[in-house]
Order: sequence, then structure tokens, then C-alpha cells
Amino acid sequence: MDTASLLLAVTVICGSWSSIKAQATTQVPPTQASPPQVRPAFPEEKPPTTREQDAASREKAEASKARREAKAQKEQRLAQETRSRGYWSDPVTKLMWEGHDNGIAVSWHKAESYCQNLRVAGYSDWRLATLDELASLVDESATSGNRVGDTDTVSISIGNVSPHVRGGLSLTGNPWSSIRETNRFGKPYGDGWFFDFLTSKPSGDLQNFRNVKYALCVRRP
Repeated sequence: MDTASLLLAVTVICGSWSSIKAQATTQVPPTQASPPQVRPAFPEEKPPTTREQDAASREKAEASKARREAKAQKEQRLAQETRSRGYWSDPVTKLMWEGHDNGIAVSWHKAESYCQNLRVAGYSDWRLATLDELASLVDESATSGNRVGDTDTVSISIGNVSPHVRGGLSLTGNPWSSIRETNRFGKPYGDGWFFDFLTSKPSGDLQNFRNVKYALCVRRP
């Protein structure tokens, strides 16, 4: 092979190698796929701030105060209506109650006599209530009163409204019921049972001279 042919062969080989190298350097490497982004199903809720909590507490307190004031005004209006009429008719039990008790602690017999002689709203068939009838007057949403000293006189009146008692009735103390104790022959004797509006339960505890209560009269139309 002569010199010219040798130079031509080297030129061809070098050109081919340069082309292959250029292609290799210009080839773009494959890119890696980025992981998919997962969005939360629900947006994240921010916890309430101290200012927001204080505002919610004030709003709740104001709403509760407004309800109490509305209830007190309603009870006051009912008490005024009961006093002006002298009685209250219970829409639930249909019983008619005297608007207030006799105002003085007496024995069971005197309480019975008081109701028998009562004339209110043109009716004369008033009587002492049973324990169940007295229990129907309990207002569980009202506050109870306080005992006065060591006596059994119960201060359950605030102004002219008695807490723990429905209908706006005004009570001086716990009233006698029509239920009396019986002897071994089944005959009634002595004083009877009364209803304790402080505990919302009937009671027959008449120890230590606590044998005087009040007369609250009722009738059934």
C-alpha cells in the first residue's frame, strides 16, 4: 500500500471515530420520574386562637344570662297574675291552687279547717292536697330555699315568687298534705305528712316540736 492510500484510510477511520464520539456526547440521559404529589382529602383546620376562645366563651355566657333573665321575667309575670286572681290553674293536672298558703304555721287539724272554710273565686270545695298533688308543683329547674335558724319555718320565698314551686305560688313554708298517720286499727290519728319543697320529697318527720306546717289549698274542677 502506498503512502497516499494509507493516509486516506487513517482519515476515514479518524472521521468515523469523531462522529461516534460526537453522537455519544450529545445523547441526553433519561430523566427520572418525580413521585406524584398527594393532596390531603380535607384542608387542615387551624386551632382556635385564645381571642377566638374568649369570644366564644363570652357569647355562651351572654346567651345563658339572657335565658335566665327571660325565665325570671316569665315567672314574675305569672306570679303577678296568680296574685291578682288569687289562684292558679295547672294546665297539666287541671288542679286549681290557692295563690298562696295561709301564711302562718298551724297544726294539721287547723290546716284542714282553713281549707274547708276557704272561699276563693266563688268556690267552697277547697281541701288539703295529697302528697302526689303537692309533688306535681315541684319545679326542678328552680333553686331551693334555706332553713331559718333551728325552726322548721322554711324561707322559700324570694319576693312574691317561691322557687322550687310552679305556678308563681307564694309559700311561707312546707305545706301539710291530706295524708295522716294511722294506728294499728287503720284509723287516722295525730298530725299527718307534709311535703318538703327543699328536698322535693314527702316527709313525716315531726320530732322536736316540729309539728306545725302551713295550709295550701287545692280543688279539682
